[in-house]
Amino acid sequence: MTHTHHLRLLIATGLLALSTTSVQAAPLTQWLSTGDVAQAPQLGSINLGSNAYLLGTASTNFTDDAPFAAGALNLSGNNAADISALTNTLGLAATAFDNETAFNYAYEGSALFSTLVVQAGDTLSFDWRLLGQISTGPVAVPDAAWLTLGADVVKLGDISSLTNTTDGWLDSGSLHVSHTFLQAGSITVGFVVADIDSYDTTSVLAVQNLALTPAVPEPSSIALLLTSLGILGGVSARRRQT
Repeated sequence: MTHTHHLRLLIATGLLALSTTSVQAAPLTQWLSTGDVAQAPQLGSINLGSNAYLLGTASTNFTDDAPFAAGALNLSGNNAADISALTNTLGLAATAFDNETAFNYAYEGSALFSTLVVQAGDTLSFDWRLLGQISTGPVAVPDAAWLTLGADVVKLGDISSLTNTTDGWLDSGSLHVSHTFLQAGSITVGFVVADIDSYDTTSVLAVQNLALTPAVPEPSSIALLLTSLGILGGVSARRRQT
């Protein structure tokens, strides 16, 4: 094989690698947790379709969900964490999950989090589902769930807005989110569910299919690579001729 043919093969191989590997989503499996967090393919009798991280607000020893017994809806054997523990763990302000305008305040909950190293253009994707016990009180329960991206807090949903039910739970249904990072760096990504305005009534956030997809190379980047390889090939060919 001549040097020129070898170079062309390298160029073709490089472009093939760019087109086939740069868009493959990598599952994210290394997560830490605080509070009541477990992994399971279902919540009670509700089939979630695949294994999910389940984050709940139930304690193990208090009757949060009367007439259910204490701990009946707890997922892991660990108590839901005080909201101050969650905000400290995630490096957020103490009021990060409060809605002071509506006088809604977070009491306790659970968090799933991981520190990711990302490049500009990388995309985080996941499916989430929020479920809450039906309240028998006169006021709708505003328990809520959030996505945190570094210092940014994005509300996913709250129980008071849900009307559909599944097997005794208010149910948002499965929803998909994709977020593309604009800057490279290290960032802590978190998921949080919390009791709002009281310790009563359990809510659960299910998170699954977590993945990070690398940025797709811009056409200009591929063109630059071709130009660079072409220049190197020309220089090499001239050297052979001399």
